[in-house]
Amino acid sequence: MITPFTTEQDQYRQIQEMKMYYIGLREGVSMYAHWRDGVQYVGTTGKTLKEAIDQINTEESDRLKKIDHLMAKFGWK
Repeated sequence: MITPFTTEQDQYRQIQEMKMYYIGLREGVSMYAHWRDGVQYVGTTGKTLKEAIDQINTEESDRLKKIDHLMAKFGWK
């Protein structure tokens, strides 16, 4: 018989999945960045690789803060 995850186990799993998503996102953005005039860019908007990685890091941090807030709100932390 399969037993369901406890609330804490499920939260941990979700956090780990989210972290893996952002690791993959950073890898993909880095992998397909292109060089122009000695600077690495992503896409066609003129955003540098550094700016894109900083934006991804900020987004990940914001999501982790929201999860921490919810965990504290519901007494899971």
